[in-house]
Amino acid sequence: MKLVSSTWFSTLAAISVATLGACVDEADLYDGETVKAEEGRADSSAVAVFVDAEWNGTLITDSSFNDQSTIQSQLFYTVGQLNGMNSVGRIDKAVVTNIVKTTVGGRIQIKYKAKLLVAWGNRSNVPSSIELKLPLDVSSSGQTAFATKYGHDCVDFSAHDVDAGSMFYYYRPKASGCTIAPADVNTVTATLSPSPVQTTGKFPEYNKIWEDNTLNVVAIFGKNEDGATTNDVGINAYNQFVGVMKQELSTRGLTTVPANVSSTPGVGAPDIEMNATLPGGKKIKVVALLTDNVRIGLTQPAFRARYEALSTRADYIVYNGHAGLGTNVRALAAAGKWVAGQYVVVQLNGCDTFAYIDDALNRAHKLVNPDDTTGFKYIDLVNNAMPAFFHELSDTTMAMFRGLVAHDQPKTYEKIFTAIDSSQVVLVSGEQDNVFTPGGGGTPTTWGGLTATATVARNANKTWATPTLAAGTYEFA
Repeated sequence: MKLVSSTWFSTLAAISVATLGACVDEADLYDGETVKAEEGRADSSAVAVFVDAEWNGTLITDSSFNDQSTIQSQLFYTVGQLNGMNSVGRIDKAVVTNIVKTTVGGRIQIKYKAKLLVAWGNRSNVPSSIELKLPLDVSSSGQTAFATKYGHDCVDFSAHDVDAGSMFYYYRPKASGCTIAPADVNTVTATLSPSPVQTTGKFPEYNKIWEDNTLNVVAIFGKNEDGATTNDVGINAYNQFVGVMKQELSTRGLTTVPANVSSTPGVGAPDIEMNATLPGGKKIKVVALLTDNVRIGLTQPAFRARYEALSTRADYIVYNGHAGLGTNVRALAAAGKWVAGQYVVVQLNGCDTFAYIDDALNRAHKLVNPDDTTGFKYIDLVNNAMPAFFHELSDTTMAMFRGLVAHDQPKTYEKIFTAIDSSQVVLVSGEQDNVFTPGGGGTPTTWGGLTATATVARNANKTWATPTLAAGTYEFA
């Protein structure tokens, strides 16, 4: 996706987040599960509620060759603001309409209507509207001036080295001590309404994952500081994961490559393979990779070749590390070698990855699967609506691994997510067409429909069960 206008994309691409958790530590914000409406069936989370935010916006700039891209550069300033509300929007899926472009005072003015899918992090308190303050001048010089003027008082407390390339991420107009001149922003009221993409009760496609009787895992860990060799929280997360996974598989006939793996392999062993066999003969293969960051790693022929070879038959791929303000996330999404019929769960475990993902992985899977008309049939994407922290990377990966291993006691995505630090507000996209159901084998059946009547009290619920149905739209009158 085009995350920012071309006038400052090169600046953003050069930025890497350098804080200890790709962000800062925060306390747990939620627990348990939430039940959401099933209309649309496109996104699921154990803690977030999906809403559509809509508003009418205005911006000015020096020039605009691609109005959608110019508008998107202003929309990106919703990332930091929504993070301040424990939420984030899916920028690449924003729907922008009613674009009116005029010249005012020798400059370009653009008015538009925006509709943004937002993962709202407080499921029990969704307001009907929120106020957004978006920089009015989105020209290169305008964004630089905005960052210079407000990059100290109007940012998150963890902010550092704030400039025009990172201001959108740290931007907190409601921060204590922040006063913004009305002339510098387009202040809008965004109305919030339930999004039709909400879903609940969807399982990973366990039957597809285990159809070859092997769970193939690729776990990539990026360092906190590129070039680090010791005393790095990214390396520590890698070491922790290898140690925990070895312990997890120790009673399952574990073998490793290399044969001897220390408790702190670090940069001395950045590529470790672990193999085990479950009771009944099913096998597990886990490959852990350590790199500076995945974007840099994929520019190195050896690392790229290794990843592409592993990705072909991977059932679960996870990148743990800096999102790089989107550059690392998009680099991984653009890589990989895919084959027809191979289903995979891809987890992008960095800060605010829900805001940065695009449809590259969906397009790639659709391209090799003639029976996939949507790009979702053979891939589910797991992302974060909020920051992820290095000290949690291993635990998050193990939570997903344990959920996928549990083929004999399958779990919904929501249930798997309850084992992940709730402050991340983890969610899945693309599971709307998953058909697996425990004991059902995931095989759709012909259904004659449903006829029923009932009386319910206020705020009461009554449910009816259906058999496993083919993916599609069903109307009830």
